[in-house]
Amino acid sequence: MTHPEQRNCVPQVADELEQLVLREIAMRVRNYTQPYVLDLRCGEGRHSVTMASLGARVLAVDAPKQEAHVRNRAQASGCADNVDFAPLAEIPEELPEGPFDLVFWHHGIHALPYPKARQVLRRVVKSMRTGGKLFLSAYGLHSALGEGYADADAPIEERFSALNPAIAKSYNIQGPVCLYSERNLVTLLFESGGSVLRSFTTTHGTVKAVAVRM
Repeated sequence: MTHPEQRNCVPQVADELEQLVLREIAMRVRNYTQPYVLDLRCGEGRHSVTMASLGARVLAVDAPKQEAHVRNRAQASGCADNVDFAPLAEIPEELPEGPFDLVFWHHGIHALPYPKARQVLRRVVKSMRTGGKLFLSAYGLHSALGEGYADADAPIEERFSALNPAIAKSYNIQGPVCLYSERNLVTLLFESGGSVLRSFTTTHGTVKAVAVRM
């Protein structure tokens, strides 16, 4: 593993949740440990490669079509040895088992109904080491996405519907979604076995939280 002093500093362009996970990785690397990170719904691997560039070993997980994008990005960034890919067509059928030190799940949980999200997160938490941290974000009920949202007044257990068509087209979000308040996200993590360290709502209304497995 590369000496900590040779690692790049945390990128300032990262959003709030990514800043938090990158600082956690940098701290662990400074203590001469290499954290094993699960990047759920990694997309084309931008977050995965950034985390790997700081010294983490990353398992990137998404649909099979994303594998070439992730591996090419990792190769181009010089951190291919620290990034692996696991295809997963549908969450939660075959989540990787770990054990993981950190889990990063950025804008994906909204695609699951709340009861299914709770089921998945319970498995995610169980895949983490004791003291491992989960970094999670969800689309916010009190954001622009909530305008004209049919289930805005529904209880969280039943909240799962399509966005206003114009907003769905603008943000390219297909199918039904579950929008969260900050309190909803904290409750979800608590019900899934995580102890919430902090939660916040961004200026755009996205809700985010960090939880630890006790």
